[in-house]
Amino acid sequence: MCPKCRNFTNSPLSQKRRRCSYCGSIIDITKANRALFDGSGPALIAVKEFNAARGGDEFQKAVERSRERFKSLMPDEPVDIEKSITDDEQAALPSKRTRLMAILEEEATGKSCTLNRLEELCNRKGLSWAWVEKTIQGLSNAGALIFPRPWEVQLVEIAEDGSPKSKNRLDVSNEIISFLRTHKGKVRVDEVVRYFEGRGVSEESVDSSLERLMRNGDIFQPAVGYIRLV
Repeated sequence: MCPKCRNFTNSPLSQKRRRCSYCGSIIDITKANRALFDGSGPALIAVKEFNAARGGDEFQKAVERSRERFKSLMPDEPVDIEKSITDDEQAALPSKRTRLMAILEEEATGKSCTLNRLEELCNRKGLSWAWVEKTIQGLSNAGALIFPRPWEVQLVEIAEDGSPKSKNRLDVSNEIISFLRTHKGKVRVDEVVRYFEGRGVSEESVDSSLERLMRNGDIFQPAVGYIRLV
């Protein structure tokens, strides 16, 4: 459950964080109210019911049933290494933003980087997650970073004039909805991307439109890598 908007969403067990499909905030899954299901099918049904009913007491019951399972399966919180760095060592380090951008350029240029991986690398570089989360949200709002999936980030490629190539992204939300209506059931995200790329629409435009539809609640993810109309 997103602690900000209190809507429910799904995530693979291996992910510690994901972006809320409704309000855009980043959810710390290890601290959120949550329930564990044996597969994506039961989880999807539960999420749809919970959102329709705004939770009720059924979600709390599911939370209680799964609490012990989560304790054994979820990874421990990472150690905050900033506390172990001396003042002299901290002063010798590059700026926090420089360290973060170096990580993003290495891990999220031309490919996606999971929030799990980003958090791991940032902790190694002495960057607190609270600061990283705020910074990547700002980069996303500025168009310098996108969320291809709710638990992944990717830097936007920069054109020769120094501006983001995504500046001229097209909104093909309505076209995506029309496409999904002609395809019953769930559809692979890469299939949607290929379809629109064949019609001259960039992958960036498709990704940003999918993100917009997800936030608006027009589509959802029945399984990782798939989308479906609500």
